[in-house]
Amino acid sequence: MNDTIHLKKYLKKRSIHKVGKPHKQIQRNNYKFFIVIPCYNEFEYIFDTLESINIQDQNLLNNTLVVVIINHSIDDAITIKENNSKTYSELIKKEYIFDFIAIDCFSNKNELPNQLAGVGYARKIGLDFCLNYALDDKSIFCSLDADTLVDKNYLNIIDCQFNGNNVNAAVINFKHQKSNNPIIEEGIRKYELLLKSIAQKIEDTGSPYGYVSMGSTIVCNMKSYIACGGMNTKKATEDFYFLQSLAKYTRIYKIKDLLVFPSSRDENRVYLGTGFRMDEYSKNKAFKNLDFSNYSYNEIKKINNIIDQSWMLNNQDIIKKLNQELDSRSIAFLNKKDIDNMLYKFKNNAKNKSQFKLFFNQWFDALSIMQFLKYLN
Repeated sequence: MNDTIHLKKYLKKRSIHKVGKPHKQIQRNNYKFFIVIPCYNEFEYIFDTLESINIQDQNLLNNTLVVVIINHSIDDAITIKENNSKTYSELIKKEYIFDFIAIDCFSNKNELPNQLAGVGYARKIGLDFCLNYALDDKSIFCSLDADTLVDKNYLNIIDCQFNGNNVNAAVINFKHQKSNNPIIEEGIRKYELLLKSIAQKIEDTGSPYGYVSMGSTIVCNMKSYIACGGMNTKKATEDFYFLQSLAKYTRIYKIKDLLVFPSSRDENRVYLGTGFRMDEYSKNKAFKNLDFSNYSYNEIKKINNIIDQSWMLNNQDIIKKLNQELDSRSIAFLNKKDIDNMLYKFKNNAKNKSQFKLFFNQWFDALSIMQFLKYLN
């Protein structure tokens, strides 16, 4: 009953599920799986992505709806608009084992306003669209990209992990497709290792934000999607902020199987995206602002350890302990974030130790951690 109320409230206040025009009506409202794919200038790639989905377990595909959001902004180049139109025309003629919907966010009446258009908004259109067609709040929402391939066991392993381990949200292990450009191939392997290394080091500090933020690897159930407020609509880094919201609500589980294979192309579409980083590596043979010292991670670990042991301490003693054990720069960062007052609020509102730690982690979140690492670098 409560879940129905939460769904209705979300649809009324937060959802943009009516944006765009589906190419046909859906006759079912009991899908267990949804795969949502923003599609922008992707004629060359989207059909390979869909074919990789089409070889999944047939029983699972029979309960899967794939949603492709073909989108561009009013002011996008004519070549992009023609590419999207061609994609749509070709896609609606296709037949797959799974059901699919192409959402028109590209034609004259449906193209997106310049101030809203972007991968975050397109992803949210698709994910919100799925809400009315889910079997229940445990239905699984998979976020994918139009140039990304998936392993033949993609749905099967997701299904097993969510059902067997009481998972609400997860990120899936990934490996970028091989590039024919030697410099890009070198860069993409270094970039992958760097992203996974940063995630592991953050996890080792005791933080719940130790995962790689990549839009094509995110999976969550409907209940979690609604609870965290839905997909972020930022033009870039929407995956980072969405996962941060999810992590404040539930644990982000790591599916270690290698199931997702994003493109390694170096198109610089989105600030701080993979294409941006490959373009950066091609020019500089380095990645800016991603080389953090082990000392910085160790400072975060100290902070988390102190908080873990502080439930029975008063505010003054916690601050004293932080001042004794941390670098002066770490203290300066925490003071800028008004840690004294925040700890007072956490202590006043927390009913137990685990809630106190939860409040702290919701405050010292993924963004704060990245800011901290850069501050100490």
